[in-house]
Amino acid sequence: MIHRSADPLSLREDADVFGSPDPGQPVRVEVQVRACLTFAELLGLLLFTPGLSMEYGELDDDEVIRDSLHYAVLETDLDTMERYAYRAEFAYQGSDRVPAEYTRRVAAAITRVYGVAA
Repeated sequence: MIHRSADPLSLREDADVFGSPDPGQPVRVEVQVRACLTFAELLGLLLFTPGLSMEYGELDDDEVIRDSLHYAVLETDLDTMERYAYRAEFAYQGSDRVPAEYTRRVAAAITRVYGVAA
């Protein structure tokens, strides 16, 4: 794929640009992607994505849950997401190394924020 630099002046006025354009580099614009995820996929992403670690107190903050999920989706490929979902089902049943209380708290946060339950 060839990346060409866009003239910032040629972008639509309402385009969300990520940072200031660097000379000779491609301009980055914000895109929104929709995804339909199951409860197990949501739970798996929030429990097992490397680099994502929410503390108990953060689980009461809807914005933290949403931001954490956005990060997790961007960091995780589909095959890994499927493995996380499978493992999350075991964690939800108390059959994983993740503390059951933490798993239940993350599950409750998912239900509160997204309206989906196991």
